[in-house]
Amino acid sequence: MNKTNKFLLLILLGLSLTITQFKQVKAQSNNIPSNLLEIVTKIDSAANNKDIELLAENISPEFASSDGLNSESLQEYLEKMWSKYPDLKYTTSIESWEEKQGELSAVTLTKIEGSYESGGKKFVLNSEIKANQYFSNNQLIKQDIISEKTEITSGENPPQARVNLPAKVNVGQEFDFDVILEEPVGSDIVLGGVSEEKVSPSLYLEPSSIELDALTAGGIFKRVKLPVTDNQDHWYSVILIRDGGIRMITQRVKVNE
Repeated sequence: MNKTNKFLLLILLGLSLTITQFKQVKAQSNNIPSNLLEIVTKIDSAANNKDIELLAENISPEFASSDGLNSESLQEYLEKMWSKYPDLKYTTSIESWEEKQGELSAVTLTKIEGSYESGGKKFVLNSEIKANQYFSNNQLIKQDIISEKTEITSGENPPQARVNLPAKVNVGQEFDFDVILEEPVGSDIVLGGVSEEKVSPSLYLEPSSIELDALTAGGIFKRVKLPVTDNQDHWYSVILIRDGGIRMITQRVKVNE
């Protein structure tokens, strides 16, 4: 039994701009430089108020991310997210920072929560992203995602599942991509499907669909082998649907050269 998922995966793929809550960061570490606190506070204010002009003032026109986003495509993506999720809430901590030759860098961990309604259903998002961010001349100039997981649920009883994936792999490496159902299927009909995508700017704005099959037991188990020429990070996504609800999960796998 095959079906094609019509849910856009935009909400699953790469909520990659990490935004810092000023009061929380200050409370965690009093030795964070004031200019670092100031820039992340301005970006935070712009995002929470959906102020694209203020955001543009605090992100360098030369901004570059490890995913291929530039300043223009990042702003376009964020505006789309703000439109879909009017109640997005960001909670960020700075795990470490350093300064070299006038450039500040910080490792940030951001938890993102939000929800939206579609077709009479409420979808709840939870995402966690760790990133290296770089700042110069009071602007964000560069970002590298370290790890990323996004989960969206809908309904009172979505399927319970665990995704097993390595955090990092090497080019040409083989590894398992397992989606394990944590409760018996029983007489329920559970539809499920997975996808593997190279991280790219186009997928932030035009994500692909996933083909669904009826699951008879256990979950979904795949063996993945990356080409020796493929050194891009990958998103691995799963969608599980039953009468009680929906669960969607996307995780990033870092690919080392």
